[in-house]
Amino acid sequence: MYGMKVITDENKIGELLSRRLENVFPSKEEAMKRFQEGKPLRVYLGIDATGTEIHIGHTIPLLFLKQLAELGHKPILLIGDFTTRIGDPTDKEATRKALSEKEIKENMRGYLEQVYKILPKDSFTVDYNSRWLDKLNFGDLLGLASKVTVQQMLQRDMFQERIKKQKPIYLHEFLYPLAQGYDSVAMEVDGELGGNDQTFNMLIGRDLEKEILGKDKLVFATRLLVDAASGKKMSKSEGGFIAINDKPKDIFEKVSNTIPDGMIRTVFELCTEVDLEKIDWNKNPVELKEDLAFELVKMYHGEKEAEKAKNDWRKEDEMEGSGKRRVEFVAQASGSSLSAAKELFNQNAIEINGEKVTDWNPPVNKGEIVNIGKKRPIKVK
Repeated sequence: MYGMKVITDENKIGELLSRRLENVFPSKEEAMKRFQEGKPLRVYLGIDATGTEIHIGHTIPLLFLKQLAELGHKPILLIGDFTTRIGDPTDKEATRKALSEKEIKENMRGYLEQVYKILPKDSFTVDYNSRWLDKLNFGDLLGLASKVTVQQMLQRDMFQERIKKQKPIYLHEFLYPLAQGYDSVAMEVDGELGGNDQTFNMLIGRDLEKEILGKDKLVFATRLLVDAASGKKMSKSEGGFIAINDKPKDIFEKVSNTIPDGMIRTVFELCTEVDLEKIDWNKNPVELKEDLAFELVKMYHGEKEAEKAKNDWRKEDEMEGSGKRRVEFVAQASGSSLSAAKELFNQNAIEINGEKVTDWNPPVNKGEIVNIGKKRPIKVK
């Protein structure tokens, strides 16, 4: 795949620039123009080795890189084995714990095997930023630091928050954007890709590359998995952590229990390659989550495992009970007393076919899907 003829079809480029992106710098129009010139562009995604697992949030830029490769361009995956030592202050109200070289190597051990589940091996190149950042001397660092002002750094929201709360900002945290920015200079890239929360760092790199090399780098900021209701990111630190290496049955479980109904479409759009127009959005949330889990398992483990996991999920979720009162069915399914089951209804913890119900007396009917709190949904037999 790597090195294939560049595709300049406007519709395919338009899909690339719309489905997963929040912002493009200097503009989507400029990006479209460059993509249509027919020259293969070198675009990189940097990943710091802060943990051992890649989760569905990480797959958003990886899927962008996959689309990019399919259009004939040259993705680069940059492992931030040096920048991980500094610690990215993005969205952190407290200093991030620095990791040792040993911890970083341990974290990196399984990275590529996970990435290969999204990106074919022959579709991108891999690099490590220690290759050039380890070689910089103090004079080089002073030269880079002279190109960025303290005022620029202090514009960052998380630093403003720390100042308000009288929390410390350490000097090395100012150096992180410089180090990430220098990656662009060292690789002489045509573009950089990252989450929308990385925009500041990526624009620092754009400024450095323009000043040092005279290149006008494109910056692609992807959308983040944010729960519209809570405003929180779906990530390991915020909960809702679904990892590429999770077992198929665990992915079905997590999709059912941790993805809010209002985020189903967003996860389909950002984290799968499914044609959104072919999805039946009239299905109830339980069925849509099952479809979503199937697509994720298919991507990470293959279609055979996805079919098996779906069948196991359905098998385990079915329970005899058609004609029983709702409260009796819930009591039996949850292994609780009738009074405890009634309390679940009073607490709005019961859903039938995706709708909250508080009336515990009517019977359940064959084929209905009953959700009990955050437990797995049960299909009535």
